[in-house]
Amino acid sequence: MVVIALMVVGGILAVTVAVFVLLRTWGQDVSHTEAELHEPGAHAASFAVPPGQDPAVLMGVIRGAGYVVVEDAPDRLLVACPTPRDAERVRHLLEHTYQH
Repeated sequence: MVVIALMVVGGILAVTVAVFVLLRTWGQDVSHTEAELHEPGAHAASFAVPPGQDPAVLMGVIRGAGYVVVEDAPDRLLVACPTPRDAERVRHLLEHTYQH
């Protein structure tokens, strides 16, 4: 009985540590990406989130199109745009996300 209790407690601790490490790694990746997009000379464009729209949905659409994006502020998205044409494409995606 004690062995089972120790296994359960050990399992809970292992899962807790694994979740902590995964979340920490994800947070560091986001911070690193954000720092890269804010560097001088980075090809990035800032886009306003239209009122009433969910930034997470817009970020998903932009990522689905193959772009790197971070939330710069609750109402701003920062997108890596290596070419000027990319900025226009992202703008088009943002404008047409909620239009059906």
